[in-house]
Amino acid sequence: MQAASPPRTLLIAAHPDDETVGAAIHISQTPEIHIVHVTEGSPPNPADALAAGRYTREEYARARRREAVRAMALAGVSADAITNLYFIDQRVSFELEYLTVRILTLLEKFQPDIVLTHAYEGGHPDHDSIAFACQSAKKLYELDHPKSIFELMEFTSYHAESGGIKTYSFLPCKDQEEIRHYLSPTERALKTRMLQEFKTQQKTLAPFMLPEVEIFRPAPGYDFRRAPHAGRLFYEYFDWGIDGATWRDLARDAERSLLNTRERVA
Repeated sequence: MQAASPPRTLLIAAHPDDETVGAAIHISQTPEIHIVHVTEGSPPNPADALAAGRYTREEYARARRREAVRAMALAGVSADAITNLYFIDQRVSFELEYLTVRILTLLEKFQPDIVLTHAYEGGHPDHDSIAFACQSAKKLYELDHPKSIFELMEFTSYHAESGGIKTYSFLPCKDQEEIRHYLSPTERALKTRMLQEFKTQQKTLAPFMLPEVEIFRPAPGYDFRRAPHAGRLFYEYFDWGIDGATWRDLARDAERSLLNTRERVA
C-alpha cells in the first residue's frame, strides 16, 4: 500500500521570527511546508532599526529576512520555501482587504491542506490582521473551491496579562481543543538555536528563550467586531499608530467591502 502524502502546509506569519516562536519544531517535522512572512519586520519608525545597529528601515528589513532564512535552514527549510509579501510592519491593519486578496492568491497557488497562522488576541495589530485576512480568505476560497476545504489552524504568539506579556499560551476559548507538543531536550535546544539566529530581535525574544511546549488549535470563528479580551490590549501600551477600537472599525469596513465585492462578482 502506498503511504499517504504528507499534508501541504502553508504557514502565514506577520513578521520574520513569528513562525519560529510559534512553530519551530512543528516546522522542522513538516516536510511539505511553505513559510509566508506578510511584513518585512521593519516599522516606519526608525528607532528599531537604529537600536539594531542599522541605519535605514530597508537595511533592517534585509537583516531580518536573512535571519529568518538562517533559522529556517536549521529546521531543514530552504530559502525557496520562504515568501515575503513586503507589507510594512505595524501598518498591516490599514490594508486588510488587500491582504485578504493576497492570501487568497496564495491559497490558489499552493492549494494547502492546512493553513497555520496567528490567533486573534490583541498582542500585535499585525497578528490580528493576519488572523482576520486568513479567515476571510478561507471563506472566499471555499466558496469557489467547495471540494478543496483546508483546515485553518493557529499557533501561539503572545497577549496581555496583568499589565505584562503572556507567551506560549492562547487566550481561553470555550470548547476549543488544543494540541500540545511538549519539547524534548533536543527539540528545546533546536528551537533555542533557531531563536538565537534572530540577532536583531534578542531583546524582543527574551520572553521566549525557554521554550517548553508548542500549542496549536483549530481557529475559532472570531467576531472581529469585538475585542479579543476585556481591558487594555498589549499593543495599546505602545505608540504604534493604532488602538483596538480603530482596528475593529477597519476590520468591519474590510469585511463589508469584501462581502460587497463578492456579491458583485457573483
